[in-house]
Amino acid sequence: MTTRYLPPRQAQPPLPRRQKQPKTQGFSPLLITGGAFVLGVAMMLAMIMAVLLLVLSVERIPAGVRVAGVNIGGDTLEDAEAALRESFPAGQITVTDADRSWNVTLADLGVSLNVEATLAAAQDSRADASVRPVYAVDLTQAQAGLMYLSDLANIEPIPGSSGRAGRAIDIPVLLDRLRADPTGELIDGVLDLTMIEIAPPQDLTSGNYNGDRTTHVVAAGQELGLIARMYNVSMQDIISLNGISDPNLLYVGQELSIPAAGIYEPTAADAPPAPNNRGKSILISVSSQRIYAYEDGDLVRSHIVSTGLPETPTVLGDYAVYVKYAADDMSGPDYFLPQVPWTMYFYQGYAIHGTYWHNAFGRPMSHGCVNLPPSEAEWFFNFAQVGTPVRIIA
Repeated sequence: MTTRYLPPRQAQPPLPRRQKQPKTQGFSPLLITGGAFVLGVAMMLAMIMAVLLLVLSVERIPAGVRVAGVNIGGDTLEDAEAALRESFPAGQITVTDADRSWNVTLADLGVSLNVEATLAAAQDSRADASVRPVYAVDLTQAQAGLMYLSDLANIEPIPGSSGRAGRAIDIPVLLDRLRADPTGELIDGVLDLTMIEIAPPQDLTSGNYNGDRTTHVVAAGQELGLIARMYNVSMQDIISLNGISDPNLLYVGQELSIPAAGIYEPTAADAPPAPNNRGKSILISVSSQRIYAYEDGDLVRSHIVSTGLPETPTVLGDYAVYVKYAADDMSGPDYFLPQVPWTMYFYQGYAIHGTYWHNAFGRPMSHGCVNLPPSEAEWFFNFAQVGTPVRIIA
């Protein structure tokens, strides 16, 4: 067998190895720029949405809304409140009696703006609406303001055939009107006064007055109003009886005649009989406008009063004090009075009490009660007890 030799196989050269491409680190600049732009837009949109939500979430007054001429439309509640508080304290009111008028502020009458209620009404209104302000009233301040106004508005009656009736503000009725509906009374900026007509008094002159009289000698510093209060008579009575042409021209040493009604403590002969002869009792005479206090049948004090007006007369008859209050809110069908001092009820809502809203004692002025100056009412309050008889005669 022949052996065949093959040439040795030559080794093949190794194939070249592929170089590995290095890996790219991070993102390309284009991708980075695009991402930043998208993120910025998203953040901006988010901020705009947040602002819009904030704006939309703030409560605002509907557009164009006005309160008594003050434009608060579109305002936030905080801004609207500031505008209302700034505008209303100096609000002017015209007070009228027939052809007479006076200008006062809301504060003079104890009236203030109820801001919360007014804002609530403005919020609930439609756009461009005119909203009525809602008022609140401090009756004590209102009473003080009306008392001051009465010094300007009251007209003293002039006695005699050629005289004239007087006029006086009916403060209890006005207080009740302001208490019941202050907004309705003042919304148009005008308050019409309720007035009491006062009939002319008797024409007292030296020629026709035949009654008893007291002589007063004018001292330094005394003026006619003070003298009238000292003797519990009206200033007009002194003027008429003495023929005084100018009440401001008194002189020291001048002698004035005071009508018998001015005697502070009438004698027993002048006074009506006591209701009884045992214990304490009180008598009121409507015709003479006087109250009398008795103890064991003896007269111990007397003073002029104001009883009921013709349309609201004081009841006549025998009664007794059934409750006493140092101060009491008093009201009726058309009047209201806060904290009336030294009140003694003797029949239903009829009472003897202090009165500081008028000084026209000696003539009918009340809604049925018996009015006294506060100092005198205090004396009678301390004098009487619950159960003290009260007689009222014509």
